[in-house]
Amino acid sequence: MPLEAIAINSLDAPLIKKPTRENELAERLEALYDTDDSQPDGADVLAIIEQGFKRGQTLYVGMFNDKPIAAVACFDDGQTDAKRLQYLTVHTQNRGRAIDAKFIKLVYDAEVKKGVRQFVPVDAEIHRIMTEYELLRVKD
Repeated sequence: MPLEAIAINSLDAPLIKKPTRENELAERLEALYDTDDSQPDGADVLAIIEQGFKRGQTLYVGMFNDKPIAAVACFDDGQTDAKRLQYLTVHTQNRGRAIDAKFIKLVYDAEVKKGVRQFVPVDAEIHRIMTEYELLRVKD
């Protein structure tokens, strides 16, 4: 099964087909962020994301073989048509394998299909990926 970028607006979204425990998705996402030195503590990031959910924001989860292996927040400030991409994390075993770039491209494509035309990469790594793959300007 290929990598999928799935937009969620709740940490109890039914992404894992056969969860072994309640709140498994949230626990796995928190663990992803906890192992990423370039991001804040997992509990802190999830608290920010949950606040964003209350304002209609989205978290994209990269799923591979029924496991979350990546995540990035897609926030709208409500003042512009731009989407802010931030809090990118990838599972430790998948780092350095261009999964982050493929995942960002999947998120980008999904948002463009929704009509988004401008992106603001908040994290340095997202900015690098979007610049390298020329994703900062959408061609009409």
